[in-house]
Amino acid sequence: MVDEEDVDKKKRKPRKVAITRTECKACIRVKLNEEGNFEVIQHVLHHNHELIRKPWQYLHKSQREITEEKAEYIEAMGTSGLRPMESFRYMCVEAGGEDCVGHTAIDHLNFCSRLRMKQIEAGDAQALIDILYQEQANDPGFYFRVKLNEEGRVCNLFWRDSMMLEDYKIYGDILVFDTTYRTNKYNLICAPFVGINNHWKNCMFGCSFIGNEKIESFV
Repeated sequence: MVDEEDVDKKKRKPRKVAITRTECKACIRVKLNEEGNFEVIQHVLHHNHELIRKPWQYLHKSQREITEEKAEYIEAMGTSGLRPMESFRYMCVEAGGEDCVGHTAIDHLNFCSRLRMKQIEAGDAQALIDILYQEQANDPGFYFRVKLNEEGRVCNLFWRDSMMLEDYKIYGDILVFDTTYRTNKYNLICAPFVGINNHWKNCMFGCSFIGNEKIESFV
């Protein structure tokens, strides 16, 4: 048995924090009036200090903007094969730091996602759907699902044929799902469903293309 009183307890050292009080008078005060509503009785707008530290000011929404020139620059890098985060890191190095780019990594990824959706033209999408219906007419076991975004453009796609279904019924004990490939001109995420047959060879159970960086149900 160990007596807790005999154990030397480590004393926490006090943190050395710089004094940041500036006696700022900015405030807002309210009270409940006779009608049961809150009423502002005092409001001081003036601050005698900065509202945010200078290293963090670039994170404000009012300070972030993807200009037309930067949009064309990002699009050109995407066409050259650079991934969104690679193009963002390149812009950070070129600008002299992340705080000098003018937008955050989240803004950059969201812009690339919207740009990728615009690249899927209506003609290509219709041609793809026609091919899927043609495959379904030739193969009764062919199955596919297409999801459209608010603008009516293809954002997610899944398909599998009858042979893939049979392979899954036999070799579906092992299923590998990977989303690391971007081998199409639209820069969509290719997500194959792969297994291993009795010859230790890969066999595909299905495949999908994902355009919005997240997996959603196709059922």
